[in-house]
Amino acid sequence: MQTSHRVRYISILFSLILWTHSNTTWAQPISVRVAIGAVDLPLYDWSRFLGNQSNASYSKTNPNLYYSLSAHYMLSSDHSIDIGTELIRTSASDTDPLITVNWKFQGIPITLGYEYSAFRFNDHFTAIIGTGISYFISQVEAHDNLFNHTAKRYGDGYGIHASLGLNAELTQNISMISQLRFRYSDGMAFTDSKGAIKVEFTGFDFSEGLSLSL
Repeated sequence: MQTSHRVRYISILFSLILWTHSNTTWAQPISVRVAIGAVDLPLYDWSRFLGNQSNASYSKTNPNLYYSLSAHYMLSSDHSIDIGTELIRTSASDTDPLITVNWKFQGIPITLGYEYSAFRFNDHFTAIIGTGISYFISQVEAHDNLFNHTAKRYGDGYGIHASLGLNAELTQNISMISQLRFRYSDGMAFTDSKGAIKVEFTGFDFSEGLSLSL
């Protein structure tokens, strides 16, 4: 699927949500959420494959910053669905006596999610439980210093997540969202060759964001 087609499909989904809201008088408001977070990505498959080489030194970058944007549609005062996307990046390197190879990983998940307002502490603070599924658009870039060669690999995969958050209402229309999440992801599950090392975005993350009700 071309990137332009993916962007078009995302735009259509956002438009459908907005159209549904504008034509449903009983519906609760739509909110838009922007967030920045830190994610710990162990890169399990890469650690096992490269870390077991006796003459090599393997390292990875953690934690990593990521950014997210999402639109949330309230089904009721306690239940909502959302669609969003993120930009996730991390890197790793492998060094032996002859060569150093650096990898850069990038994942752009398109996520459909559900959130439940599980408990209201008072008029301003609410505990939120969430879950969701993601379609990943992924990229791996490898560069070696011996031949000064760079290669890229692209693919599509999936992810699932569960989260626990706190919604702090600052004003009638603005809230601060704190969220702890675990996600399992194989970023190239749909396009990888058999036996390939997984491009994983599996790990824990913590984010802080602002939500604006429209």
